[in-house]
Amino acid sequence: MNKKIKEATRQEISSCLKDNGIYKIREKRKDALIKDCNPDTGEFSFFNFYRQKEANTDDLGLEYRLYISNMKRRENIKQRIEKMLATNHCYFLTLTFNDKLLSRNITSETRRRYVRRFLKEQCKEYVANIDFGTENHREHYHAVVVPKSKIDFSRYRSKFDNSNINCERLWNNAKSKDTYTMYINKLTNHSLKDNGFYQRLIYSRHT
Repeated sequence: MNKKIKEATRQEISSCLKDNGIYKIREKRKDALIKDCNPDTGEFSFFNFYRQKEANTDDLGLEYRLYISNMKRRENIKQRIEKMLATNHCYFLTLTFNDKLLSRNITSETRRRYVRRFLKEQCKEYVANIDFGTENHREHYHAVVVPKSKIDFSRYRSKFDNSNINCERLWNNAKSKDTYTMYINKLTNHSLKDNGFYQRLIYSRHT
């Protein structure tokens, strides 16, 4: 299937992912990797000749585009989080909706707007995404943020379960960068697999 992502249906994208399409591309790129040693310096260079053209030949064009898109998204998330960590005022939030809000007949997109509004009001910079509990599949959000000041959760008692809000200080080190970049990216990939389209990240526009 050699369609571009914007031309593919959600069912086609979902099918690619459920068939481990991105894994297939990763393995083909690994197999095609050529390591070349410079005899003068002794340094190695790596060349990968499995690209869009080769993927199209294997009828994996859409899978390849999804793979490259994922790589770009991962790098974008990494850069955003690195900038936030560099401020030394960075936090990891977990926002869980309360029972009253979840019992109301409102859409997931409306709840998403609540999260976006909260982050925009309380934080200078942020990147967030949806997640679901492993046991009860309860909808909640995770975010890496730089607050404007002390975060005021009290104004959102009608929406969030304050007993389940987690606010953890992050430090500017390699462990934080790797852990939280990969965690947010994992949530994005999870949403893509379930829904057949890229779940948009919530992020501050001026980052």
